[in-house]
Amino acid sequence: MHGSNHDHAESSRLSATGTPPRMSAHGQGLPAALAIALIVAAGTVGMVAAGARDDGRAAAAPGLRANILPADLDGSPAPRIRLSDARGRTVDSARLAGRPYLVTFVYTRCADVCPIVGSEIAAALERLGARARDVAVLAVSVDPRGDTPARARRWLGDRRLPRQAHYLLGGVRRLTPIWRDWFVVPRAGALTDPRRHDASVWLVDARGRLRGRWSGGEPIAPADVAHDLRALLDEAKR
Repeated sequence: MHGSNHDHAESSRLSATGTPPRMSAHGQGLPAALAIALIVAAGTVGMVAAGARDDGRAAAAPGLRANILPADLDGSPAPRIRLSDARGRTVDSARLAGRPYLVTFVYTRCADVCPIVGSEIAAALERLGARARDVAVLAVSVDPRGDTPARARRWLGDRRLPRQAHYLLGGVRRLTPIWRDWFVVPRAGALTDPRRHDASVWLVDARGRLRGRWSGGEPIAPADVAHDLRALLDEAKR
């Protein structure tokens, strides 16, 4: 279980005030927004109490082990991410065509969920062996003030994440639209406390389509992540 000592205030705020209406890269309607608000709630840092989990009730995506997304969101284009990484390079998700990738949201000063998620992803890539070179990981900052390039590089190194894992940085103005597109914050809201963000890991296929999601609120099996990345790599060859 991914433990957290934060309170549950964000759960009420997401439910009552600001469910994001759509991912901006595609025109999703209200049903998807309501469904995604529910599944995102389970993965929000600061919203997971000890012992709380999905009890295996979340359905797996067809042929994959990640949780399936709402029908009108599953298979839709992943919102574009274009930011500088901790090594000073510009990373554009639009240029990842042909490579499956993972997207998650973290901050370097996080003491509970974020380091665990990073280590789970690292373990999944290790299981892929040489094939890990053909996938990517985008870890997007939720703490513009605290996440410096040096801290982000150290965070990657501490998790032993390879060079195809990018810690993406930016200012509040640059990051906020991305947070909203990926349901990290409500559409009309803001992120004033990095502890209150969604810690999900999203699965994107080689065609840039959303294919599944793991909640950051419960353990993510590296074997499952590796299985799904391997499946998407095989799919891309067909």
